[in-house]
Amino acid sequence: MKQTEDQFQRAVIELAQRCGRRVAHFRKARTKAGNWITPVAGDGAGFPDLVIVLDDEVLFAELKTDKGKVTHGQVEWIEALRKAGQRAEIWRPRDWPYIEETLKR
Repeated sequence: MKQTEDQFQRAVIELAQRCGRRVAHFRKARTKAGNWITPVAGDGAGFPDLVIVLDDEVLFAELKTDKGKVTHGQVEWIEALRKAGQRAEIWRPRDWPYIEETLKR
């Protein structure tokens, strides 16, 4: 069974919490017109899906399905975070063993 991005995200958040990690995700909201947006100010478009505090670092994770495409804005955020010395990664369901290893250590 293929996992949707929302299902994958819920699984990652649940695992992070079971491992005692602090994890944040900023959810979308529906506008009066019926559109879905993530309300942000500044340069928020493309910001990674999850911010996870590990023991000695902060990890920014962009989540995609195995076939999901990363947007230009998401690539820009990942690159900017890495340039600033942060750990920023793109995770897919096929990466589950690596995700478990990362969150459990």
